[in-house]
Amino acid sequence: MIVLGIDPGPETHGAVVYDTEERRAVWAEGRVSSADLRDVLENDLDKITAVVIERPAAMGPMGAGKVGHMLDTAWAGGELAAACRGLGLQVHTMTRREVLRGLGVLSGSGSSDARVRAACIADHGGNKAAAVGRKATPGPLYGVSSHAWQALGLVLAWLEVRDG
Repeated sequence: MIVLGIDPGPETHGAVVYDTEERRAVWAEGRVSSADLRDVLENDLDKITAVVIERPAAMGPMGAGKVGHMLDTAWAGGELAAACRGLGLQVHTMTRREVLRGLGVLSGSGSSDARVRAACIADHGGNKAAAVGRKATPGPLYGVSSHAWQALGLVLAWLEVRDG
């Protein structure tokens, strides 16, 4: 199965296309626009079988400026979900808390982003050298960076919850 994971943002998104049989990221982008993401969808539509989009959820008190950012992110995520459904794709959503629980890193030290990244690496070789590799010897997660780590964590958590 080929799964597209999207970590939406108000203007750019983290995204990854993950091959579940080969257990590797086949495409990843840490900051991609909605228009460029739609191009990926339309060009690879015959390959993508499911889409997982992170659904923003308020977790604790929010300061000034955060509410608008959260609403813009939710709006962008909804637009992406509608576009995917319009193309006939299955769309699933998970909150960050559900992702952390699915990866088994709901609690722990470091930021939630760092825990998601560490869980992705641990699941693909145990260390960064094996999971990511280098240009000359790329690992299964070569090319995953920035917000694409969160999109990959989303896909892995969804697979865990779906199969578990």
